[in-house]
Amino acid sequence: MSKIAKWEVFEATLSTSAEYQNPFLDVDARAVFSGPSEDHRVDGFYDGVEGGRHVWRVRFAPTEEGAWTYRTEAGDPELITTGEFTCTPAISAGAIQVSRTFGNWFQRQDGSYPFIANDGWYPHVANRSRKANVAAATTYQPPPGKRDGELAFEDVDFQQPSESDWLTYLDILAEHKINLIIDIGQLYARQSTITDTSFRWPWKVIDPATNKIDKDRFNLDFYQRHDRQLRYAKEKGIFFALELLYDNSVVRPREWDHHPVNVANGGWLEGNEAGVGWNAMFDLANATHVEHTRRYVRYTWARYGAFWNVIWSLGSENGNLAKINDERLPQAFIDPAIPAAWYSYWADYLNRRDPYGRLKSFGDAGRQELMVTSAYNNFIVTQDPRNYPKDDQRDWYRAMNAFGELMWKFGRPVVIGEMTAGNNGRYDAERRLYWIALTAGYAMGRCDRHYPTVVDGQLGETVKFGLAGVPPIYADIRRQVEFVESRGVRFWRMRPNDRLLDTADDLVYCLAAEDEEYLLYFPCGGTASLATPAGRAEWFNPRTGESHGTFELPAGRQEFSAPDEEDWVLHLLSHNAP
Repeated sequence: MSKIAKWEVFEATLSTSAEYQNPFLDVDARAVFSGPSEDHRVDGFYDGVEGGRHVWRVRFAPTEEGAWTYRTEAGDPELITTGEFTCTPAISAGAIQVSRTFGNWFQRQDGSYPFIANDGWYPHVANRSRKANVAAATTYQPPPGKRDGELAFEDVDFQQPSESDWLTYLDILAEHKINLIIDIGQLYARQSTITDTSFRWPWKVIDPATNKIDKDRFNLDFYQRHDRQLRYAKEKGIFFALELLYDNSVVRPREWDHHPVNVANGGWLEGNEAGVGWNAMFDLANATHVEHTRRYVRYTWARYGAFWNVIWSLGSENGNLAKINDERLPQAFIDPAIPAAWYSYWADYLNRRDPYGRLKSFGDAGRQELMVTSAYNNFIVTQDPRNYPKDDQRDWYRAMNAFGELMWKFGRPVVIGEMTAGNNGRYDAERRLYWIALTAGYAMGRCDRHYPTVVDGQLGETVKFGLAGVPPIYADIRRQVEFVESRGVRFWRMRPNDRLLDTADDLVYCLAAEDEEYLLYFPCGGTASLATPAGRAEWFNPRTGESHGTFELPAGRQEFSAPDEEDWVLHLLSHNAP
C-alpha cells in the first residue's frame, strides 16, 4: 500500500483509449476519498495525452492519519477505478490559516505561528517610462524604440519570464527567508504579445502575436509549468497566493485590448461603453460569463487546491480602484457591493469544493469595509494607501504606521501587495517600512516594481539599478526574519501599542504584549519612555544584524535613546514572560 504524509499531495492518474472532441468539456472526472472519520469528494482535471491515451488526474491532501480508500467517478468506464493508501505523520507544518486565538496573525495547521516575510505582487511586466542604465554584460534586448543600454521602469513588451527565470527568482527569495509571494500573472494583461506561452494564458493560445486564445481549452503548458513552480516553491517553504480572477487589467483600455477574456481576443466578455471590461467583469447576471469563469475556477482549483502552500487571493485592486476620485480612471467608479458580490460568489464556490479550509481573500479590497469585513475575505490584501505627502520620507513612516493601526481593527491578517513605486531603489526606506509594518501588526510587501523578473540569471532589479548583486533589501528582510526567529519573538501574542510610549515625536513605534514582551522600532533614532516589567533588553542593528548590547531592566518607567540617528530595534522581554 502506498504511503503519503498528512497534508501532502496524493495523485491518482486515470487514462482512457476513448477519443473526445474536447476532453476539457466532454468528461467530468472526480473521486471520493474516505478516511478514518471523513469522506471528501474532489474534482479531477484533464492533463493531456500520454502514451496515446487521454489522461485525467485527481489530487488530494489527506487530512488525518490512517488508512484511506478512494473511488473515481466518470462517464467513461475506463476512468473508473478504486485505490487505497496510508496517511503517515506530517512532514511539514501544513497550510497557513487564521489563528483562532490571535486573529490578526496567521497560524500553520500544526499550531505553529509563521513569521510572514512577503515579497508582494510580482512579477509586473508592463508600461510606464523610467530609465536606468543596464550593465554592459547583459544580453537584454530593449523593446522597439528604446536605445541599447536602457531598461525602462515599465515597458509593454518585456520578455516574459521563463520557467528557469521563475525558479531563479524563487531561489533568491528562499535564500533570503522570504516565504510569501502574491502572483498576479494569471490575468495580468499589460503586454501586447505573448513571448512565452507557458507564462500566458490559462487558456490555450492560438496566436501569441495577437493574444488570441481558445476559450474552451486550457493551456496545458501554462498549468504544467505552474505545477512545477508550485512544487518548487513548496520545497523552498514559500507560500504562493494566486490572484485567480485578477481584475486590474480589465479597467484600462490599453490592457483590456490584450485581455484573454475579451471577446475580441477569443474570450467571451463584451466590453462596456468605456471600452473596458470593468463593470462587465463583475456581472453575475451574465450566464455566459459565469459559466466560463466557473470552468476556469474549477479547473484551477482541481489542480492546485491540494497544495498546502497555495492560498487564494481571488481578485486584485477592486476595492482600491472602485473609489478613485479623480480623472485617472473615471471608468473605475463602481458600487463596492458589486465586486463584493462577485468575489463572495466565487469564494463560496471554492469553499464548497474545499475539504481543507484554504485561505481566500478578495484581493486588494482597499479600505472598503463592506469587502474587508466579509466572512469570505479571510485575510486582507491591500497596498500602500499613498495618501500622504511624498517630499519627506518621515511622512511615509508615519502614514504606514497609522495604516497598520487602522487595519488592525478588522481582526484578520493584513498583507501588503506593494508599497509605493517611489521607493524603487530606496532600499533604506524599504527596510524601515518592513520594520514599521512589523510593529504596526502587518506584513509589508516590496515597492511597486514594473520590470523583468530575471535578466541573465539576475533579478531585473539588479540589472536596472546596476547593482553588484541581489538588491540589499533582501539581506535586510533576512536579518529581520533571523532576528525574530533567533530571539523567539512571540509576535502573535503582540499588537500595535504606540499608546504605551511617551515620545517627543511620532517616529518611535511599538508592538507589545503588555507585561510580557515589547518590540520598539526607531526609524530615525530618537528617544521614548515606556513602563516595563523587570526583564532583559537588547538593542539590535537592522542594517547589519548585529546586537548592540543587552542589559537588565528594573521594573518601572524607563527612558530609551537609540544609539544614533539611524534606525534601531529595541527588544524587551519580561523575566516572567510565559
